[in-house]
Amino acid sequence: MQIFHKPVPGVVGDCIPFYADGRYHVFYLRDYRDKDSYGIGSPWHHVSTDDFVTFTDHGEALSKETIDDQDLTVATGSVITDDDGLHHIFYTGINPYFRDAVHREQAILHATSKDLISWTKVAGEVSYADETLYERHDWRDPFVYQDPDTGRYNMLIAARTASGPVSRRGCTALLTSDDLTNWTVEKPFYAPGRYHGHECPDLFRMGDWYYLVFSEYTTRTATRYAMSRSLQGPWLTPFDNLFDNRAFYAAKSAGDEQGRRYLFGWNPSKVGDADGGDWQWGGNLTVHEIVQNDDGTLGVRMPQTLAAAFWQPSRQELQLNGSNWVSTPQGYRADSPHAYTAAYGEDMPASCLIEGELTFNKNAGEAGVLLRVDATGDTGYFLRFNPDRQAVQFGKIGGYRDWYVDHMPELDRPLHIQPGIPIRYRIVVDGTALVAYVDDQVALSGRLYTSRPGRVGLYADGATVTATAPSLRRGVR
Repeated sequence: MQIFHKPVPGVVGDCIPFYADGRYHVFYLRDYRDKDSYGIGSPWHHVSTDDFVTFTDHGEALSKETIDDQDLTVATGSVITDDDGLHHIFYTGINPYFRDAVHREQAILHATSKDLISWTKVAGEVSYADETLYERHDWRDPFVYQDPDTGRYNMLIAARTASGPVSRRGCTALLTSDDLTNWTVEKPFYAPGRYHGHECPDLFRMGDWYYLVFSEYTTRTATRYAMSRSLQGPWLTPFDNLFDNRAFYAAKSAGDEQGRRYLFGWNPSKVGDADGGDWQWGGNLTVHEIVQNDDGTLGVRMPQTLAAAFWQPSRQELQLNGSNWVSTPQGYRADSPHAYTAAYGEDMPASCLIEGELTFNKNAGEAGVLLRVDATGDTGYFLRFNPDRQAVQFGKIGGYRDWYVDHMPELDRPLHIQPGIPIRYRIVVDGTALVAYVDDQVALSGRLYTSRPGRVGLYADGATVTATAPSLRRGVR
C-alpha cells in the first residue's frame, strides 16, 4: 500500500480538497504523462479518504475537452455548496492554442453536482480577465467562498496586474457575486508586488486570524501564506511564511467540524528518476496538518492518522564499533567536537516511519539522521540539524549535483535550535518520497532515488550531542 497517494498511470497535480460528511474529497489534476495514449491536457480526478492513507477512487470528475475548446486542460479551482445543497465547481479552462488576440488562454468555467460524484458543466458561463486591471491570459485557479460580513460570494483568482514590473505583477484578483452565476471583477484582493504569480489561492479562518494561501514560483517555488485579522487587510507576512519547500507545491486546505485543518499539496518527481534530475510538475499527494501558534503564525505536523497507520516501533541498536558514539541509559551520546562520526542500525524497508530526539550540548557543528546508508557509509542520505544556520537540511552522501554540494539547498527549512533543548523528528519514507516533520512545526519534503536498501543511523560532525535510539515503524497497517 502507498503512503503518499499516486495514481497509476500518472501523477497527482494541483489538489482541490473538500470536506463533507466525515470524508475528505480530493479532486486533483491528473497528468497521465503519456500523450500518445491520453493526448494533451489533464482532467480532474476524484478520490476520497478519512485517514490520508487509504483512498476510495471515484474516477474522473471533470473531463478535458478537445483542442477547439476552452478547457483542453481542466485546471485548478474550488468546490462550494450553496444554501440549497447544490455543489459547485469553479475551475480553469486552459487552452494554449487560444493565446492570441481573439481568444483567451485561460478562463473561469463552472460545473454543478448533487452528489459530488457526477458533474455537469454549465454551458455559457465564462469569466475572462478585465484587461483594464489584469493581464489578458493569466486568469486561473478560482477559489470561491461566502463573505461572512456581506453574505455575497467572493472569488479569488490567480492573476497579474496590467502594469508594473513584469516579474512582480502577480496578484490575487477578486470577483463578487450574489448568485454564483453573475460575477463582477473588482480591484485586486492582494497585490504585494513581490512575485510573478500567486497560484492556487486559498482562504480560511482559524480563531481571530484569516489566512491567505498561495503558491509562487519567483523566489522559492513554494506555498506561502499571509495573515490578517480582517478580510480587508492589512496582510502580514511572518519571517517564515512557507509551509514546506520546493518539494511541496500548489497546496490548498480543507477543515473538519472539530477545527482540524489540513493542507493538500504534491511532492514532485524528478526527471529520469534521479536525484540530480530537474523537478517535474506533479508527483505524490502529501497532506500536512496545520498548527496555529499563540502569535497566529502557522506550522505543520504529521496527521495523527498517518502516524497511527504504522506498526508499533522497534528501537534501533546502533553498531558503535570504531565510532565516537557510546551507549547511555537514555540512548546514545557522541562527543566529537573535531571530527565526523557515525553509527548505523538495520536496513530500512521501502516504506517506514523513523522517530527520535537529538539534543546539542552547545550550538556547534552539526548532527542528524542517516537514511539508506550502505555498508561502507559511502552512499545514502541525511537529515541534518545545523545550529549555525538554524536550519534543517536534506542531503546526499557523496554529493547532490556536484561533489562539493552535499545537500539540496532548495529543500532547506528554518529551525530554531537551542543547546539543551531536544529536537523531535519524525521521518516518513515511501519509496522515493520523503517527508520529515520536526518539533510538530516544520515540514521538509524531498526525494531519494538511489541507495536502496540501506541502513538508518545517526551522525555527528564537530558536535557533542545526545540522542534517543531511532525507532523504526515498518509498513502500513
